[in-house]
Amino acid sequence: MKQLLGLGFVLFFCAICISCGETYRPIIYPNPPVFPNPAGSHSVVSINDNTNASGTVLPGSAMTIDVSGDSEMTGANVGLRPMHAAQQNATEVLVANQSVSGAAADSITRLNFSGTSIASTSTISLPENSAPNFVAIAPLDTYAYVTLPGFSPPSVGAVNTNTNTRVVTVPVGSNPYALAVTPDKSKLYVANQGDGTISAFTVTENSSTVDLTSRTVNGPLTSAPLWLAARTDSQQVYVLETNGTLASIAITSTIGPDTLTESSISVPGATTMTYDSNLNRLYIPGGQEMEIVDVSQSTPQYLAGGPIPTCQASQTTNCMPTVAPSSRGATDPCSLTSAQTLTVAAVAALPDGSRAYVGSYYEDANHNICPQVTAINAKNYAVESTIAVPGFPAYEPFCAQTRFRMMMAAAGDSTRAYMSSCDGGNVSFMDTSTDTYFQNLTAPASGRLNNPPQNPVFLLAGP
Repeated sequence: MKQLLGLGFVLFFCAICISCGETYRPIIYPNPPVFPNPAGSHSVVSINDNTNASGTVLPGSAMTIDVSGDSEMTGANVGLRPMHAAQQNATEVLVANQSVSGAAADSITRLNFSGTSIASTSTISLPENSAPNFVAIAPLDTYAYVTLPGFSPPSVGAVNTNTNTRVVTVPVGSNPYALAVTPDKSKLYVANQGDGTISAFTVTENSSTVDLTSRTVNGPLTSAPLWLAARTDSQQVYVLETNGTLASIAITSTIGPDTLTESSISVPGATTMTYDSNLNRLYIPGGQEMEIVDVSQSTPQYLAGGPIPTCQASQTTNCMPTVAPSSRGATDPCSLTSAQTLTVAAVAALPDGSRAYVGSYYEDANHNICPQVTAINAKNYAVESTIAVPGFPAYEPFCAQTRFRMMMAAAGDSTRAYMSSCDGGNVSFMDTSTDTYFQNLTAPASGRLNNPPQNPVFLLAGP
């Protein structure tokens, strides 16, 4: 035993001697890998309007799609004319509903999930004729914020989702149209489309209410703001203007003022943008192009050398090609007419950081909507494939005016990309392992004359 102890001591001493003169260098990972958020891994939620051309309005619905089973799990009624939705946490989604004259008051529908199924719903009442059109939530927060452009004066309301009550209403500019809450829950920004301004607030929460203290944003916009996105570090908020210009707000201190600066980046026709928190970039679809913008630095910068346009006669590479009518299925009405110029409408980034899926469409001579999805490599920005999605007649005129005529969403496990179509009354499925369309799921029946499906107006990765 003593010999073994002695041998152990000698080996230990030798190890110390061997290490003498070496320098210990800690391993630092300045950019740790970012993994997909499991909160959106299991389902995708389609919010559906139930209004027809003659103005008949019935309660809309929420349709939950199970990612692993490629099937509808459950549905539930929401309010009249649902406009926008946001996921609050791993078990809840909030839907902002606009009422109509003489009907029930405006509201937020709270969808409570059990797994991928809607277990129950509850209603948060809002002032009559306040016309809510956007709801925003900081991650895992108990307070939600909703735009109230029809309120007098136009305002933003804060609601406590634990008690299902509105606790604060504060005035903002004309026609508040979009919101952004910084991830640290300390700031709220409001895009006022009516007067071309940004309202900003410092947020102080407590157990029973929330205080919104006005803060200043210095720097004019050249056109009205349409969309906002907050960076994950809560130091920047990005503004998409009506003319397509991208601006950024530098959050300079706790009390402000903040500084707004317009960039040279512009996407004419863009109405929304998608923030990819995994890669710290913006995808901006609009008109005949889609832009990828690096926002990891203080000044937004183009990635991919500039816009990725749709392919025209003079350009056949580094662009998004139109699916040839002859390559569509025989039952596809879009196979019988000539292709037209694409309109780029929506984009979703896979959480694994590998690709982005861009939804676009054209209306043919027979008034069919002809959609397609383009897969773009998120690392080298090359167009990898173009996927034909079956076309359909444009049967609801109001879809042409709806804010989200077409939307894209990605499953949290990156196995599926989804496209919702207001006109088609359905959600289409793309298998990302093969980049192929393989089915669609029709929205719930409307209960209107001839019982057509309801019209998807918002799509998001759900609990």
